Amino acid sequence: MAPIIRTCSVAAFALALWSAPAAAKPDASSPLADYVAARMLEGQEKGAAAAQAYALALSGAPDNDRIAMRAYREAIEAGDRSLALRAAHALDAQQKLPQDARLLLIGESLSKGDWRGARLMVDKLEESGGFDFLIPALRIWTDLAARDASTLTSAARQPRDGLGSTYLREQQPLILLARKQVDDGLTAAKALTRPDGRGLILRLAVAARLVALKERAKALELLVDDSSTMQAARALVESGKPLPGAIDSPTAGTAFLIARIASDLLRDTGSSASLTFARIASFTAPDNDAIRMTLAQALANNGRTVEALTVLDGVAPLYGALVRDIRIGALGRVDRNLEALTLAQEAVNRPDADLYDHARLGGVLTKLQKPREAAAAYREAIRLAGSNAPWNLLLLYGGALDQAGQWAEAKPVLQSAVAAAPEEPDALNHLGYAMLEHGDDLAEATRLIAKASALRPDSAAITDSLGWAFYLRGQPDDSIPLLERAVAADPTEAAVGEHLGDAYWAAGRRVDARYAWRAALVQSEGADDIKRIEDKIANGLPARTK
Repeated sequence: MAPIIRTCSVAAFALALWSAPAAAKPDASSPLADYVAARMLEGQEKGAAAAQAYALALSGAPDNDRIAMRAYREAIEAGDRSLALRAAHALDAQQKLPQDARLLLIGESLSKGDWRGARLMVDKLEESGGFDFLIPALRIWTDLAARDASTLTSAARQPRDGLGSTYLREQQPLILLARKQVDDGLTAAKALTRPDGRGLILRLAVAARLVALKERAKALELLVDDSSTMQAARALVESGKPLPGAIDSPTAGTAFLIARIASDLLRDTGSSASLTFARIASFTAPDNDAIRMTLAQALANNGRTVEALTVLDGVAPLYGALVRDIRIGALGRVDRNLEALTLAQEAVNRPDADLYDHARLGGVLTKLQKPREAAAAYREAIRLAGSNAPWNLLLLYGGALDQAGQWAEAKPVLQSAVAAAPEEPDALNHLGYAMLEHGDDLAEATRLIAKASALRPDSAAITDSLGWAFYLRGQPDDSIPLLERAVAADPTEAAVGEHLGDAYWAAGRRVDARYAWRAALVQSEGADDIKRIEDKIANGLPARTK
């Protein structure tokens, strides 16, 4: 019965788009019929077919903004550039263009050499607000497209702080090299060197541009760490071969900038916005491998694993280590953990295996609930890192040791992570909470968690830890407001709800306790967790834990 209800509701909604009498029946080839078919296909997650149906509906009713908007969103989801552009132009003509679609049209104008059109769209983007942080870099790229000497003046007027400044600084080496200011571009790139994946991608892009400008010696100055990716890049440059990924035009620079937004949004695992920006970047510069990898990550994060793996198949061998990382993560998200394990083990057996390969293996083994093996993998990664082992790697190693039942070995490792990053909330909270679980110096554990909470007051996990610390110290009245705040911030986390129930019970609020436990039970998955919470609901807490 449910499919009939859904079909009827879609049809009813579609009919509201037209002013025709209710009694009029759409014929099988009408825009309305195409729209209804598209909605149904979309609901069945048949993206390509839905996009085709939306394209037909849009052709029959180009002035209907609702059809155009649905067509645009489905085109982005399905990766249909042609339909996305058609729908965006239809929406623009009706003054209903969403802000992200303006970025698509800026890229289209630049790719056609229409710098006037690109500038006009940047103006509209700025007037509409919301993307102000992108305007400085976008204006410089459009200035470069127009061969406008005022680029120097406009660059000098850019903000010195804030998000716009951050994005502009990251674009600066690419902009300078686009203007063939080699030494200034190299200096700017060196100033931005950072040890994470984004820093590596930026250095590779700058090095590729230097190689294209026949500045191989300067390119090698950026390819200096021992990662397998950098070693492969050095080998290409030293052998006189081209390095892929150069940002050699305003179009490519703009696409790289848009991909940077997608990369930031990827921190939110389920963010559909990350896929929107990654698609727009890939539509603008479809042959850029860095953008392909960002797109693959966004697809995987949004449950489109098969497409993500297909996109990765087209990435150049230079990025093999990065591709493996994304591929393994994508497989893990859909519980294809044994495939992920095979890839991770193959990577550590390569002669050029680096610390990232071993750390990746540790992550896969942790997900497979093999903490001893994971700890061994993290230990090897730390050995390869030497004195430069990052705090988060130490945290992973200590956590694996703890899960393996080796708290005596885990504690000093976690303490070394805190010593390496004394202002990092995750390190402080992890050590503090582990100490709580082991009944190890509750006062010190509370101090660590309180510091983490002060640094990141909006974190539900850290707020829960602090509330739980007060509970374990026999202060349920102090713990309850914190635990209530944590539950309100993340009602889907069963452990937080269970903690709140325990605190209520200890404070004598039995009805509230059972209510909180029942809510936690709904979110629980493991058999042991379910049995424990059911026992609490039936019997309350033992007298010794009151």
